Amino acid sequence: MKLAGKHIAITGALMFYTRAEAFAEIAAAGGIPQSSVTRETEILVVGNYHKNAIPDGKSRKLKTAERYIACGIKIDIITGEMFLRLLWWT
Repeated sequence: MKLAGKHIAITGALMFYTRAEAFAEIAAAGGIPQSSVTRETEILVVGNYHKNAIPDGKSRKLKTAERYIACGIKIDIITGEMFLRLLWWT
């Protein structure tokens, strides 16, 4: 999976990057950073979030992505670790 040309949103906190740094890395890799999940989103990066902040364990962005997927829109949901691998080794 390549990041170039892909619309990419992030939910939760990433281990090695702030949100702004991650968006800059996405842009540097040729991707298109998004602040929210839309019908154009192709990749959703799911980082960590505090369990007390999200009682049911799913962020609003993750729920939105799952609704789009259920409607036939292809969105790859990847972990923060997979995102780092894509940035660092592709």
